[in-house]
Amino acid sequence: MRRRRLAALGLVLVLAAALGWARGGADAPLWDGSGEADPAAGDAVVVLQWNICGAAHQCSNGGGTGKGTSVARLVDEVALRHPDLLGVNEICRGQFEALQAVFKERGLALRGAYQQMHGNVPACGDDSSYGLAVFSREPPTGPPSYRPFTDTDGETYRAAGRSEPVLRGLLCLPTRARGREVTFCGTHAGTADSQLKELHRWFGDPALFAPTTPVILAGDLNQQPNEGSLAGLYGHTRGEKDQHDPDGRFLEADERNRRWFKMGGTGGVRCQDPAPARCRNGAPTAEDGRKIDYVFATEAHFTAPRAVTIKAPESDHVLYEGVFQFRR
Repeated sequence: MRRRRLAALGLVLVLAAALGWARGGADAPLWDGSGEADPAAGDAVVVLQWNICGAAHQCSNGGGTGKGTSVARLVDEVALRHPDLLGVNEICRGQFEALQAVFKERGLALRGAYQQMHGNVPACGDDSSYGLAVFSREPPTGPPSYRPFTDTDGETYRAAGRSEPVLRGLLCLPTRARGREVTFCGTHAGTADSQLKELHRWFGDPALFAPTTPVILAGDLNQQPNEGSLAGLYGHTRGEKDQHDPDGRFLEADERNRRWFKMGGTGGVRCQDPAPARCRNGAPTAEDGRKIDYVFATEAHFTAPRAVTIKAPESDHVLYEGVFQFRR
């Protein structure tokens, strides 16, 4: 999302039970279906990621949860797509709690955690809490954790007559997907390169993320695929802004979508003939034509990535579905 100056009142982690909905419509996917089968692939894991623009002034949600809002759309899409994991950016705590209630009412179960990034958004209601959330279809295997970025880039958010600093970071939930242990993380990074470089260091630290545990990362990163900061997440395709060869641990859901190898969103790496099997690019995810939303999965544990982008009028980001298959 374009940079917003946000503020942090503190950490809020909420564990929830939920799921189950009525089917809703969606625009036709923008993906052209060009994924390649992998004989080493096992069970598929479906991940939904959406920056819902829950209370930002340029969207019409206004912190609401009823018909015509991102929250209502998300309920319909989850019912349709049955994700194993769900990541949400720019969500009010009240919207998160409303999702929990609807999920429970419909009789299924998504369990999740909410993290406040700032507390100065009047449209979010009494506590003005705005942040991110991660959900898992299977029960978490431990408590969620949150690591704030050390470099805030001096970011602030001004509203209701005051200005406060932002607290962005990484929210992770240890859980299972298709019966196998995974760590699912969500983030909403700012425009500072240092924040993605910090993610690179964290994911490379075996004391924080054991190399044997599969990791999936979803979020609005506010960086485009060709930025040098993405070289620490992608494990392939050097971009002209990279200071060194990519050394990340991850596959990205849309990296095999050949439709975008040459076209690409603004800021993507252009992969020319002879086209490789993978490209650091993908369909645009923001209304201004950039790809800034991602779903990553550790290459050591997953294969056969594919993605679908679904336009929705309630947000200035697409709903992004990433699918990976466990390596056998």
